[in-house]
Amino acid sequence: MLDNSVHPAPSITASIQKTEKAAELNRENGNSSVELTKPVQSSSSVINGSQSKVNPTETNSRLKILNRTAEAINDSPDCSCLRQEDDLDLQDLGCMNIKSLLKLFRSKKFKNWKLERLFQLYFFKLNQNNLSIMMALMLVICTIQLIYHFVCGSSGAAKAVFISVFIVILIVHQILCNHSAFSQRLMTIVCWSTCIVACAMVLTMTLDVVPRSASTGVSDTVFLIFILYVLLPVRMRQAVLFGIILASTHMISSVAVNYIDEFSWKQLLSNFFIFICVNVIGIFTHYPTEMGERRAFLETRRYIVARLITQRENQQQERLLLSVLPRHVAMEMKADIAGLPKDSMFHKIYIQRHENVSILFADICGFTALSSQCTAQELVRMLNELFARFDKLAAENNCLRIKILGDCYYCVCGLPEPRADHAHCCVEMGLDMIEAIALVRSVTGVDVLNMRVGIHSGRVHCGVLGLRKWRFDVWSDDVTLANSMEAGGIPGRVHVTEEVVRWLGNDYQVEPGNGEERNHYLRLRCIKTYLIKEDQTRVKERKYTSPIRTPRRDGKKIGEDPTQAIREKLGIGDKQEIKEPDDEVNEYLGQAINGRSIEYLRSQHVRPILLTFRNPEMEAKYAVVRDDMFKSHLVCAIIMLPLICAVQLVIIPSSNVVLVVFPVFWLTIIIFCVFCSFESNLCLPENMKLLSYRMMSNRIFTQAISMTTIVMVFVASLFCMFALNTTDLKNCLARIYNISESEVTNAVLSNSGIKYGDETNNCTGSTSATSHFPEYVLFSVVSAMLSNAVFIKASNLLKLTILIAMSIVFLVLSMVTHVSLYDNRDFLLYTYLGYSETTFSLKWISMATILLFSATLFIHAQQVESTSRLDFIWKQQAHEEKEEMASLRTYNMKLVANILPLHVAEHFLKSQNKKDEDLYYQDCDNVCVMFATIANFFEFYMEYYNEGVECLRLLNEIIADFDEILGQERFLCIEKIKTTGATYMAASGLTEKTNFADNRHVIAATEYALAIREQLQYVNSHCFNNFQMRIGISVGPVVAGVIGARKPQYDIWGNTVNVASRMDSTGELGAIQVTQEVHNVLSKNGYIFECRGNIKVKGKGDMLTYLLKGRNVESPEA
Repeated sequence: MLDNSVHPAPSITASIQKTEKAAELNRENGNSSVELTKPVQSSSSVINGSQSKVNPTETNSRLKILNRTAEAINDSPDCSCLRQEDDLDLQDLGCMNIKSLLKLFRSKKFKNWKLERLFQLYFFKLNQNNLSIMMALMLVICTIQLIYHFVCGSSGAAKAVFISVFIVILIVHQILCNHSAFSQRLMTIVCWSTCIVACAMVLTMTLDVVPRSASTGVSDTVFLIFILYVLLPVRMRQAVLFGIILASTHMISSVAVNYIDEFSWKQLLSNFFIFICVNVIGIFTHYPTEMGERRAFLETRRYIVARLITQRENQQQERLLLSVLPRHVAMEMKADIAGLPKDSMFHKIYIQRHENVSILFADICGFTALSSQCTAQELVRMLNELFARFDKLAAENNCLRIKILGDCYYCVCGLPEPRADHAHCCVEMGLDMIEAIALVRSVTGVDVLNMRVGIHSGRVHCGVLGLRKWRFDVWSDDVTLANSMEAGGIPGRVHVTEEVVRWLGNDYQVEPGNGEERNHYLRLRCIKTYLIKEDQTRVKERKYTSPIRTPRRDGKKIGEDPTQAIREKLGIGDKQEIKEPDDEVNEYLGQAINGRSIEYLRSQHVRPILLTFRNPEMEAKYAVVRDDMFKSHLVCAIIMLPLICAVQLVIIPSSNVVLVVFPVFWLTIIIFCVFCSFESNLCLPENMKLLSYRMMSNRIFTQAISMTTIVMVFVASLFCMFALNTTDLKNCLARIYNISESEVTNAVLSNSGIKYGDETNNCTGSTSATSHFPEYVLFSVVSAMLSNAVFIKASNLLKLTILIAMSIVFLVLSMVTHVSLYDNRDFLLYTYLGYSETTFSLKWISMATILLFSATLFIHAQQVESTSRLDFIWKQQAHEEKEEMASLRTYNMKLVANILPLHVAEHFLKSQNKKDEDLYYQDCDNVCVMFATIANFFEFYMEYYNEGVECLRLLNEIIADFDEILGQERFLCIEKIKTTGATYMAASGLTEKTNFADNRHVIAATEYALAIREQLQYVNSHCFNNFQMRIGISVGPVVAGVIGARKPQYDIWGNTVNVASRMDSTGELGAIQVTQEVHNVLSKNGYIFECRGNIKVKGKGDMLTYLLKGRNVESPEA
């Protein structure tokens, strides 16, 4: 059974540099646009690169594990913090219940004030542009009003003065909006000032106007309310408040001026419905626009998050690779892995030769005594703390750590870059290690604890062997000699060869070491050794002054404080401040916003007038984008149509035709909306829901529905004109009084008894009626035109086509076929007010109004379409970045899987932002450990031919063959631990999923031992060698963990590991030696053994062992 208490692993912190400014963004992205990096190339055999063919079964099994691991990392706390956004409800408003209505007015502001500030900054340029357009449109309104004031011949100077003041204020606002110093705070002030000016404009246009009427200023007020919703950069509740204030201002002013008219109630009630309609249009335009902006911001923020996560994972990958491989080897292997597989007879070997290097081996003496004072977990923690300090010392002394073997640490100086002082660096490293262990001795109270250090100078071959669990290693006779120097050394002293002394010169005092008296290898080769004298002045200037000069012996036990004292005294504590992920993302996003150019991005991707993408593929993708707010647009039309109908029923004489047309169109739009809602109705059949979904996802279908809805609203608003009597009033009076039309004056009209508001008279007859208020048809048509703006996802060209068609139809009716309605209204109104002549005809005002609204709606459509396409570009970039991140995550995990076991890698990569000294360890029971050694390989190894490279090439082929066998599906429960020289170490049952109660993992390890022994025989038969393999297997509890915080190395420790190693070293050539426990498990499963008897095992005494002879042919395994 396994202990599931997995403890914290060393963190992988790779903070993005704060100094990545806009200039760097520009260099990366081209000018100042936000662009994406290209996806990382991946290969189907990325684990083994070009070295081997991947077993499909193995790949599928491993990739499942990789995907689960990647998902776990994706859901890790750090990643979730990075991607954390405040709740933003972007649901469609197709179901108009109370909750949905309240949602319209709910604040869309992000709860996180930093995020909200960034959002405002993100759309600042766009809002600035919209505000500038609004100032220009208001200036057009003021200019038209000023011209109208003087054309009408008004003698009052107050209105002209007020309008002139408004023009000056708006010009100042325009200058401010386009000034480089324009800020968010100044924008807020300009918004409120603009609203005040708009209210003053409504008052001026309503109170002081010729001719006086309750309909005067309605179109201007509608225009101001609309542009306030769509162009003023304020939130929904403020926009609704300003819209209500403008409408109320007009209503109150109209009542104050026109209350004496007996028909004013009809006008005021119609005005009320018109203002409700335009506010509804504004709400249904503002809401999806703001939602779209916030969604675009979140998508861009996700893009930034994805970029930072990718950078972090890149840095994690680099750190993990460089933790076990020197940079020059890691970069070469990465290039091969990322490239295309190459057909080769042999696996590529990553071996380099280096002359004039110094090799240091150091072993902890008294480690057994230390182990007796602490638990296995505390022991791992202690080793981690100590080796972390050794890694620091190695970096300070320009040494490269090669490996950690149990309690043995060895490093090399002089590679990859040669150094003339390599011997000095190694001696300094050895002295520093002795000082460091002295501190541990003082803290733990273990008096026998010390370091035995051996150093030799010579040449080495360094590199990586095999396909799995890469570990950088060195090989040569000089490495073997350095190892023997450590074994023959003295605790607390630095033991060096004569070659080292030659490189040191006279910089260090030495004394005879007599190593040949303590080591057989040194004695056999007549090696003369020396010891570096103690208590001599350190000749090398140190950048770091060790705090261990005067160790304090306080007798503190490791059980009381296993890490803190050592961490503090060894100086390993992590003092760097780790930036919060959200702050990091927001800072980066702020830099990206400052370096972003909307104009450049638009010019690069979008054509100027048609607003189509330059890239046909992107245009095709955009054409199939779903409009998530489509049902809410239809709901807006459903609300608009009754309001327009109410206006016409109140102010225009009723007609049976109108009462038929409105309900038909209204029910048709409701049917559209209901059909579009089928996809989310759980009670309907699947085929109906599927049909609705497909229709809603079809952009052509939604565009057709949008245009059909707009046309129906337009026809409904205009249809009443066809039911009105269009008799020209002057022509009728001329016929009645038998005079010419030019002789029909206001006096004639007054004598005829026809009054303004009397819509059934002698000229119309009793069966038909006319309208004296045709301007309300104009207002209805304007409302229908404004419905164009509601369908924000509709094509810009379609909107323009519809606007042109609507304008032409209305202008033909108002200027040609039904012009008499407008002429009659002017004649009646001016006569009613006592004016002698008409100064400015309503038909010209109507034409100007239609043209102004058409131009404004076209500008708005251009802005919406442009913004929508930019949003699409950002979303595409975010999508591509997420795909790249997923690809890179898989790529990273495959690389990590060649360094750490997958279950360890998952924990290791999730341990971001933790201290470097935090540990990973796990107690594992019933683990099967195997050591396999090619016992006579180093008899074959000779440096005379190609300096040993060819011998290592053959060893690489053998280990690669073993790795490929391990990739078979039946051996997935086995984890390769490491290779040391010609020894291959593996273990099975290290996780819950691979530790089986029926001991299948023990059987798998045994089968693997038989398989690699058979493979070695195959190699012998083809390369004409006689390599012999010793294999030892043991089963029992182990402690698995990561040692070396900043350069992590996964390993397992415990009595089981030691016994398995002894089973190998004391075994017979060509045989597999196992313990009593392994024999008990395998003998029940059809394996045949020979009892070897009791043998002497170092540290264990006599042990009963068995030799595996094979398996019973009737067993399932056979």
